[in-house]
Amino acid sequence: MRRFLLPVLVGACISSAVLAQARPPIPAVVLTHMNDLDRRCTAAGGRAGSGRYVVAQDFTGDGRLDYLLSEGDYDCTGRPGLFRQGGVARVDIFVVDARNNARRVYSDQLIAYRVLAGKPAKVQIARRGAACGPGSSASTQCAAQLAWNGHGFGEAVAVSDASEGKAAAPRPATAAVAAAPAGNTAAAGPAPPPLVVQPEARPRFLADCRRFYVSLSADAARWADEQCAADWEKIGASAAVTDALLAALPAAAGEALPVAALRQRLGGVRWAAKASSRELSASGKLGRFEVSVSGSPAARTLAMNWMAVGAEPPYDIVGAMRARGVQLTEIACEEFGSGEWQRVFSGVAPGRAPFRLEVAQRVAPTANANSYYGATIDLSGQAPRAGAAQACRNPSNLLM
Repeated sequence: MRRFLLPVLVGACISSAVLAQARPPIPAVVLTHMNDLDRRCTAAGGRAGSGRYVVAQDFTGDGRLDYLLSEGDYDCTGRPGLFRQGGVARVDIFVVDARNNARRVYSDQLIAYRVLAGKPAKVQIARRGAACGPGSSASTQCAAQLAWNGHGFGEAVAVSDASEGKAAAPRPATAAVAAAPAGNTAAAGPAPPPLVVQPEARPRFLADCRRFYVSLSADAARWADEQCAADWEKIGASAAVTDALLAALPAAAGEALPVAALRQRLGGVRWAAKASSRELSASGKLGRFEVSVSGSPAARTLAMNWMAVGAEPPYDIVGAMRARGVQLTEIACEEFGSGEWQRVFSGVAPGRAPFRLEVAQRVAPTANANSYYGATIDLSGQAPRAGAAQACRNPSNLLM
């Protein structure tokens, strides 16, 4: 099966020849599916080959290996194409729980897929014809990125086929999404393609991080590397919320994004049936973050907020954006005391209009007090004006 968009990562692929060496053991339901492919291949007059058709990655973000099985990549010697009829093949995703039990949470006939590195790993899919929705012709192609919502995989954002130099059509919008809001703004187009962590991002971050700590104190040379590795983990932990913020951005200035379209783009969010307050047009949850949308009918801002008692905020959305090639320029900063600050950035991201990002953090002063961390992004597509920038003395969590 063709893996579209020149895969960035197809990690931990497992062939039948090395299954016995896998740890933890492959869950029974996954093995049963694999054995069934062997049986069907033999029954058709072929024999099982050494094709790499299983991808073992953490697709949900819980730290456990899950499994993607691509029947189109199964090598049935003597019967090529047995599981790839008409250029499409089935892809299944099995999610594993703490007891190493797996359940199938996704299954579809696809023309292509790819797996992108990350925590969690991302799966992008491509379909053709009627599978792209009502009004699609036999030649219509559409592509999307799957997002885990705690129960299954929804489609978070549309993606482009960069390897072929053309955009893959997203699923046709519903009437509510396609309707243009009042005013002189344009209706929202497809979501911009997702941004991935650049290969040089981690070594660059670690070098800059060490240099920063040592600049504050020469003694930091003894412990900076360990601290910087921990700081990088905050960037990894911010992947899902960062991807959601970037997916919501308009592609061009003046483009309006209806709230219904925003909800479709952010398929990983568990949207509430009713907004949590009158000031909001939509609200929900993304992992440990509360999601809030203001503005109607077009979304004006998107906010992600985390809160916990006595814990240090384990996130760095600014660092995660920079690791994805986003240029952020600090235009304002204010401190409210030790461990509490608010920063404002002007942002420029590939394929997106300029934006304003506001990040706030508070580290609990006592064990029974609340810590919080949050980011709010402006969806107007207008570049923010620089204010009278102040230098924060304690730039923790924003080292890059």
